Amino acid sequence: MTPPFDTLGAALAGAARADGAAEALIFPHQDRRLSFQAWHATSAALARALAARGFAPGTRVTLLAENRIEWPIVQFAAALAGLVLVPLNTHCRTEDLADVLGRSRARALFLSPVFRSNRYLEMARAVAGATPDLELVVPFDGEPAFERLINEGARSAALLPTVAAADVAGLLYTSGTTGRPKGALLSHAAMLADSWASATRLGVRAGDRWTSIVPLFHCAGCIMNMVGCVQARAAYVGVPAFDAETMCRVIAAERCTILTGVPTSYLAMLNHPGRGRHDMTSLRLGTCGGADADAAILAACARDFPCPGLVQVYGMTETSTLVAAAAPDDPERHTTAGEPLDGVAVRITDPTSRAVLPMGAVGQVEARGTPIMVGYDDDPAATAEVLGPDGWLQTGDLGRLTPTGRLQLAGGRLRDMIIRGGENIYPVEIERVLLRHPAVEDVAVFAIKDAYYGEAVAGAFHLRGVVRATELQAFCAQRIARFKVPAQLYRVDTFPLTASGKVRKVQLRAMAEAGELPALP
Repeated sequence: MTPPFDTLGAALAGAARADGAAEALIFPHQDRRLSFQAWHATSAALARALAARGFAPGTRVTLLAENRIEWPIVQFAAALAGLVLVPLNTHCRTEDLADVLGRSRARALFLSPVFRSNRYLEMARAVAGATPDLELVVPFDGEPAFERLINEGARSAALLPTVAAADVAGLLYTSGTTGRPKGALLSHAAMLADSWASATRLGVRAGDRWTSIVPLFHCAGCIMNMVGCVQARAAYVGVPAFDAETMCRVIAAERCTILTGVPTSYLAMLNHPGRGRHDMTSLRLGTCGGADADAAILAACARDFPCPGLVQVYGMTETSTLVAAAAPDDPERHTTAGEPLDGVAVRITDPTSRAVLPMGAVGQVEARGTPIMVGYDDDPAATAEVLGPDGWLQTGDLGRLTPTGRLQLAGGRLRDMIIRGGENIYPVEIERVLLRHPAVEDVAVFAIKDAYYGEAVAGAFHLRGVVRATELQAFCAQRIARFKVPAQLYRVDTFPLTASGKVRKVQLRAMAEAGELPALP
């Protein structure tokens, strides 16, 4: 199904025409709300101000802020002006900021001066001398620079450029669990096709109120959630950062109908002792992304929040968010990520030979279609490694296609696979077993070096009760092959996470091998 608009700016203008007075943006922590009409007018004014200052189509502008109402205003201003938005990870530090500003060649930086312990404005001033392309720094608080720009644009007679569907709208750096983040170039057409197909599959409709734990700098936040809301004419309800109590309270107070999260957030909400104090019966559906999504936990959340249409989904930055999504009435919505989205083809291949594997076989998930990225910014070698001339993208994720055509994630990332004495071991299988133990709050299974086997299985545990390592190993051995049972067990209070909630298993491995993780007795 083709999306109704060619560009992000046209989509917002269309929502303003069709349903202008409806609430579009709701940020309770700021006590700020905007209708579609007000949002479009404000973004258009900012776009004209940037155009009048010589920001030509294709110019990169960066955005460093927590989820706040200025975020989508800047996002769609950039789209209307034909600029390329570069969202920055809110966990970045001074060196990270200098690196991304330099690599992206950004001419403007919109930012929160401070978020939590991060002093972004100080960081920007510290790196200004090393980033010669940067000429405009606009803080959202503390001085009226942002409001001045909007007022300047409202008075401007500058004409906005013609923007094409194939033009790049975003440069999104991968959250990545290993290595240096790569910048995926995503077109207007890609973002619109993916968010439209996602909203259609999920059954998002006008008047829905969609909230999310995902940061807006992540593709699920700024594309699936934000662009999806615009196309479906649903309201986006924003929170600055995830907290289980806050999320329950916002859902209840704003009568949210849709929730986007990741396995760690759903587990935290399910186990939160104050959840019962909040009426969350307004929830109709939800999405949970991640290879470690546990069907039993999703079923419990669907029943206990309640969130009856909670589904598993699968995607990545390079695909403009989703590749596949289960429908809210799909009986396999907790055990699989559903069918590929309309307009997206999926195949399973041998990770080495790229030969297409038969139905049911585990291999690398590959995808092709309009939502696929143009490529990695200024990195043709990295692009060629994952994206062939035939348009098939190697995702690096392991999965299988079921006889019903649904995608089932089968082991996490290809690089997370443990090879013990020639045996391929998928960490997710072990994690799902261990999560059934009543003392285990959460667990991450990863590889560690072993002199005999090459690699051995290790596990890091966040516990809710007292349990010994031997008890957990015995629990595992009763349910899976003995060679898969973790040989080394560690205790953690918190896991190192990416911005999208994925556990950084490479960091866990390094910590274990450096003796920085306490062993479970």
